[in-house]
Amino acid sequence: MTMKTALTVILMILPLAARADQVFSLVLPECESRLERRSADDEVAIVRTPCHLSLPSLAKLLDAGLREWFPGDSLPLRGVYLGRLMDYPDWSRALAGAAAKAKSWNKKRGRPSKTGESDNRSVQLLLNGPAYPQPLAPVFARYGLSACIGDVEKVLVFQVKEIRGDLAKTASGNARLPVDGQIWLTLKPLSKGCGD
Repeated sequence: MTMKTALTVILMILPLAARADQVFSLVLPECESRLERRSADDEVAIVRTPCHLSLPSLAKLLDAGLREWFPGDSLPLRGVYLGRLMDYPDWSRALAGAAAKAKSWNKKRGRPSKTGESDNRSVQLLLNGPAYPQPLAPVFARYGLSACIGDVEKVLVFQVKEIRGDLAKTASGNARLPVDGQIWLTLKPLSKGCGD
């Protein structure tokens, strides 16, 4: 086998290695979406959606997929990657609304009020607190678990006038609020909750 042939074979195999080993698809009111797992990290599920989902639709996808994969009362996952928060518009608006009311968020600067605190950490606290996605709680409680927002990355901040929804009652049009970030759920025993 020549070096060129070997490289061609490797390049053909690489995309296959990146594919999910387990895929669960569900047609939701918004679009068909998937839940995936890879053997390389089978303790993590990944949500893939080509459209924006409501929190009830996300809960339906997770519930149906997890019941299909794990019909018993045990869930051998440690986390779920949800993707961008803006893929769930009602949740994104809930985060912006929670930040508008929070003393921990500086609406004028569009940053945490506490000097030195990262945007990621501040948004994580809001998402585990007043902006917690309540429709997801029963999906994981069935397995004796809490779904906590374990990691947030790449937070985006917009002015209120750029955010869809009714935030004008809560903050001025120039207020800068978080609306997006990469979101990971970490699964913990129900008794521990989502506190640190």
